[in-house]
Amino acid sequence: MNARREIKRFGLYGEGSSASSPEFVHIETISARSRLHNWSISPHVHPNIFQLVYLYGGAGVLALDGAEIDLEPPVLVVVPCGCVHAFRFGPTTRGWVLSVADALVYDGRLGPIDVASTVQGSEVMQFPLEEANGAGSLLASALSELAVRQEAAPGVLSNSVVAIVGLVLSLSEEFAQERAASLEGGIDRRISLVRRFTRLLEAQMRQQWSVDRYAKELGTTGPTLTRACREVSGRAPAQMVLDRRLREAKRALSYTDASVSMISDDLGFSDPAYFARVFKQKIGVTASAYRRQRFWSA
Repeated sequence: MNARREIKRFGLYGEGSSASSPEFVHIETISARSRLHNWSISPHVHPNIFQLVYLYGGAGVLALDGAEIDLEPPVLVVVPCGCVHAFRFGPTTRGWVLSVADALVYDGRLGPIDVASTVQGSEVMQFPLEEANGAGSLLASALSELAVRQEAAPGVLSNSVVAIVGLVLSLSEEFAQERAASLEGGIDRRISLVRRFTRLLEAQMRQQWSVDRYAKELGTTGPTLTRACREVSGRAPAQMVLDRRLREAKRALSYTDASVSMISDDLGFSDPAYFARVFKQKIGVTASAYRRQRFWSA
């Protein structure tokens, strides 16, 4: 009997599947790991990490859903966590692999950057950068600087490192927006709809709007909005609303002295007790404990 084949689950490729820290950031050259595996990265998945793979020299092949896609530099590949993928590179390939904990997207230190639909979607995306008007050069410089800082202080998530990661993610979001605006087709219409939803959510997250109310404001239906959100971000609209409100709650707990009751009321929860239950269930600690751990004192 043949042995059962399973998709390999890794933190970093070849290093097991242990859960990453919510502040995990790692950068390395493409050659650093792929040359150890004969330049072939077999099909695998990262359960808690998303990756940005930037090629600026040589060439590569992305294997995805039974198809092979040629990668011609300069190009950025965004691999959300949970997406099965494989790569083949050559000895002349030049570039970076940035691995980031999925949870870091919601860290308050990244400020208002909203990249969830890009780095936490359900599809691997590639962005050719020939027409990026200098953004590709900025991306390359940011990744190089990040590598220097990580080498000098491995594992340290300093404010400057967070800022550089934020810049890289912002550029990725800009590339995704350009892609959605320039291409036609079903998936891109869904990307556009989800982006409009996240913008509306940003303005109305304190209101107790139903999914149908959001859909009506966007000129669509609840089921259509739900399908788009699930396909692009992997989450239902109601979950995206709750996640955004909890992210705002974490910011308030970390950077203000507002009481838990005041935060609950400001974010439109029905009562503080309900907010407290939801916060503990989703975040894993009570709101008070979170404040003790994360409060930023001047």
